[in-house]
Amino acid sequence: MRPTVQDPRACALTARIWNAFPVAQPQFAKLLGLLDIEVTKDIPTAAVTLGLDSRLLFNPDFAEAHCRTDAALVMLVLHELWHVALGHTRLYERLTPAQNWAFDAVINAQLCRQFPDAAHTRLFRELYDADQLPWALLRPPEGWGTGAERWLPGRAGEVHRLLYSDASASTEELFRLLPTLKVAGTDRMEGLLGSHDSEGADPAAPEVLKEIRGIVAEWPMLERRSGRDLGGDAENRRISLGRRREDAVRTLRRALMRLAGLEAGSGRLRHATGSVETVLPYGRDRRAWLRELWGESVPAHRADLAGRALARREQVRVYLDVSGSMDGVIRPLYAALAGLSPWIAPEVQLFSTQVAGVSIARLRRGELVTTAGTDIRVVTEHLLHSKADRALIVTDGWVGRVPAEHAHALKKRRVRVEAAITDGGDADFMGPLGGRCSRLPKLD
Repeated sequence: MRPTVQDPRACALTARIWNAFPVAQPQFAKLLGLLDIEVTKDIPTAAVTLGLDSRLLFNPDFAEAHCRTDAALVMLVLHELWHVALGHTRLYERLTPAQNWAFDAVINAQLCRQFPDAAHTRLFRELYDADQLPWALLRPPEGWGTGAERWLPGRAGEVHRLLYSDASASTEELFRLLPTLKVAGTDRMEGLLGSHDSEGADPAAPEVLKEIRGIVAEWPMLERRSGRDLGGDAENRRISLGRRREDAVRTLRRALMRLAGLEAGSGRLRHATGSVETVLPYGRDRRAWLRELWGESVPAHRADLAGRALARREQVRVYLDVSGSMDGVIRPLYAALAGLSPWIAPEVQLFSTQVAGVSIARLRRGELVTTAGTDIRVVTEHLLHSKADRALIVTDGWVGRVPAEHAHALKKRRVRVEAAITDGGDADFMGPLGGRCSRLPKLD
């Protein structure tokens, strides 16, 4: 079935979505304007197709049966867009059925916490049985919000409680839980919302992906270590340093030396022109002149001569992304930076949705401070309030947009900024800063 723009069911769904979203999520207006809304029976529930022809697809029978209200329709659309956004934050290139189930559990819980009223949660409560594992984790428990919740027993209940708490449960916890449930059919996971088979087949159109990233930046976090989101409270923890990768060290060292104005292979000292203090048998040394007036013999006079001397080069301020999407590469990056102290300022600035400076000694001990989210604005604001004139940002690039006023102010101050981007990361955020980007080797 190939729908057309004139399909009355597609027109009706489009009208309902546009009428519902300005109230529920007004920031979706621009994104929805980039997606063609179609109906088709080629998919069981709903899906978003990417590529140059980006479409939001609905199965008309499913929509009529389960999305009778605008609230249910909003939850279905939000679920699909969350899943697309997750599929394009590099967490996984292609999802397994178990991973799809885990992501759906986190997404559904966050959506229910965002829209906790009965009208919005009804979609998940109707689709999934509260007593049947593993599907019960895809919906709120019976009696949720009444103070008499009926949680699942055992470890499944513990994870279920986490999903519907401020802490949330991570997808890793759900992955570990699934095999312990000993439920048949988890290799297929039929019954999940959306069509996940074609995800990752085509890249999203740039304008669509740009809007998805911007919206995800303002949503509640997907999991405690999710990456591009608002994050939670700052958490102090300690990690073990990974293996020191010489190819990563070389990439970082080259960027640091460029920013410091050093040639390859040179050290931290440089020749500089300036005045050199010396002594001469003549001169205008005021102190010596006074001593002569008192009758002293002064054989030499202090004098300043122009000359060349050795001076220390300024060290580069390093901003290291410690958001959730960096979890797979943060350990080898700690090891690489720990060995580059001659070129790095005394503190490495760890950034998530806040900036926390740690000394090289603390970095070597694996001390990490993160809120799990990320926002490039905290980096550019930190730079503006500091006296640093050169900085290296080490990140996967999923950090949001640099505010135009920050970029203008940094250029006016002639602050030099470069970035070292992880393998597969996105360097687009550096556009307003105009700095050079280096590509790190694959580390995870």
